Amino acid sequence: MLTEKQVEQYEEDGYLLLPRYLRREEIDVLRGELPLVFEEDSPRRVMEEGSGAVRGVHGVHETNSVFRTLVRLPRLVEPARQLLGSDVHVFQFKINAKLALVGDVWEWHQDYRFWHDEDGMPTDRALSAAILLDDVDEFNGPLMFVPGSHREGLCAVHTRDADWTQTLTSKLKYSLRVEALAAAAKQRGIVAPKAPAGSVLLFHSNILHGSGPNMSPDNRTMVLISYNSLENPLRDVPNPRPAFLASRTPDPVRTVGHDALAAGFPRV
Repeated sequence: MLTEKQVEQYEEDGYLLLPRYLRREEIDVLRGELPLVFEEDSPRRVMEEGSGAVRGVHGVHETNSVFRTLVRLPRLVEPARQLLGSDVHVFQFKINAKLALVGDVWEWHQDYRFWHDEDGMPTDRALSAAILLDDVDEFNGPLMFVPGSHREGLCAVHTRDADWTQTLTSKLKYSLRVEALAAAAKQRGIVAPKAPAGSVLLFHSNILHGSGPNMSPDNRTMVLISYNSLENPLRDVPNPRPAFLASRTPDPVRTVGHDALAAGFPRV
């Protein structure tokens, strides 16, 4: 569970860094699955537009036993329940690759804009846990946040006329207008947390965030698990996005043992 001070920091800033939260052997297990997941040719996989390298893979917690275990770890589920004030379900799961020298930008945005407009999420009672599978520094495309921006509601956005696939590429369907970012950054600044592999970033569904390209020779791979409150069920929408991208089934997460990730998948 999070301390009272950590909860206060999350509520104030909209994000919380938990350094070295997963052990090295657990990160090794997760990284060991990446070649298999990245090689699978399916709609779940998104490629970078220029290089053709893997940009991300979605929903593999439904098909891969290692990542199915990850989303049920008490160290991730219990803080989500604590911060959201209820039981939770896994609304979205993705692995963001951002590979060395070819990982492209994620434009400034708010996740809740997509989840509200595309998926019918009624309130912003959701959060994401970003598990760093690689060391993150200032060169390989760290996540950037505007602290406290989650308390300002939805910002004005530039909207591209596109289908759901444009919610996954470097040219997002909903991206922040420069005037909105400038006003928020002038008031609150911009931060880019750096941390070693195994660290976890918890961040609010409504916080302004983005990331630059990976200009380093090192990968910046992370798993993002988005937990939604069970008291925040999705409304019906026309032409909903695929279930592997946005789950409309509010099955409460049932946790596994604290050491299930490393204990259940021994190195061979």
